[in-house]
Amino acid sequence: MMLKAEKAPTRSKYFVICLVAFAMITTGYLLYKPLPDGFTVTKWDRVVMHIAEPALRVAYYYPSRMFSKASSMVQWTRGALNILSKTLGLLVNTHGQIEIKWHSWNGTPVKVYRPKNNKTSTDGAVIFIHGGGFALGNVDMYDSLVERMAYDMKTLFISIEYRLSPETVFPGGILDCESAIEYFFKYGEAQFGINTSKIVVMGDSAGGNLATVIAQRRADRKASPTLAGQVLIYPLLQMADMQTISYRYFFSRLSGYALVDPESVAYYYMFYAGINMDEKSYLVPSVMSNGHVASHLQEEIDEMMKYENVIESTRQYKNHTIPDRWGVLPNYEAQRLMEPFLTNPDFSPLMRKDLSTLPPTMVLTCEFDILRDEGIIYAHRLEEAGVPTTLINYENGFHAMLNFHSELHEASKSVDDIESWTLAIINGANEN
Repeated sequence: MMLKAEKAPTRSKYFVICLVAFAMITTGYLLYKPLPDGFTVTKWDRVVMHIAEPALRVAYYYPSRMFSKASSMVQWTRGALNILSKTLGLLVNTHGQIEIKWHSWNGTPVKVYRPKNNKTSTDGAVIFIHGGGFALGNVDMYDSLVERMAYDMKTLFISIEYRLSPETVFPGGILDCESAIEYFFKYGEAQFGINTSKIVVMGDSAGGNLATVIAQRRADRKASPTLAGQVLIYPLLQMADMQTISYRYFFSRLSGYALVDPESVAYYYMFYAGINMDEKSYLVPSVMSNGHVASHLQEEIDEMMKYENVIESTRQYKNHTIPDRWGVLPNYEAQRLMEPFLTNPDFSPLMRKDLSTLPPTMVLTCEFDILRDEGIIYAHRLEEAGVPTTLINYENGFHAMLNFHSELHEASKSVDDIESWTLAIINGANEN
């Protein structure tokens, strides 16, 4: 009897193990989507993304599509990304050499990353503004990235916790960032021993939008001291043309992946504009076709976007067939709601006409990113305006890859490029 009693749980255990293994293999098979040719640069990177991308789909992409309210989608995605972000950047080791403290500057929370005992290699500083479509993300999600850069560069970094939409709409995030930055310009020298003429502003995605809006507004009002430079990492710069070639490539090859997608851009940008997307979600299909653009704005938009014609003829995604522009679905309600924003440079900084007074700029774009083209267009327009501009398009990169800076070769390389350029700008300011 004892023999039978011992064998029964053993058979049960093996059955459970086989069942779990079968479930895992089946789930993996169902979730598997082959990555496009050229997506990531090494075999290791490709393995990592074949694991990470399906995990992102399961954690937030699929569940977020199940909510009837767009605001619930935002809340779920916030929570999922906050949890997932804690699994990234674990390989970063700054050997306890970075002191990290929260402060409140003019009512805006900021986190300061400072080399211990103020052992900095420069007397400059970097102000970092995180991304997330104006609705997602926070300072803590970017901790490992900002701490790494502060350690590598031995330079003071400031990361700003601006308020998010839909709770706080345009221009709330801008005002939060400006409020903190003004405090830093006023007290930075006394409090941290930095030279306020050697400050670089940096941001990714929507943070890139905020960074360049702040740079533009400071240049417009001739604020002193001027910024030493700006780093725009796959920046979100406009929503007047959602049929650029990089948008159209998404629909032909990247649809269904847990990457930044046109629908999300439409939702988040419209939330930022103060539109209640719980009630107005029916506008999104029209917006994705450019049906939200009033005809009398089109000439001005076309002028700002004209370099897209060059991109159309020179960048073809390794000869992958790109769909032609599809028919516009005009929606007069969407046009009325979005008219105050589409050509407003504080909302869509690509639409600013005069860029000649902006500081030296680095623009990073990624091949597998719907925002690639607007970043390239902005870099071209800056260069055309006489602004010293460095554009790097990462041929194997994708949107938000810097969040994988310690896991992926391409992402780590981009951090090295950013650090080198930023130090050169700060040290160049030393000489002036």
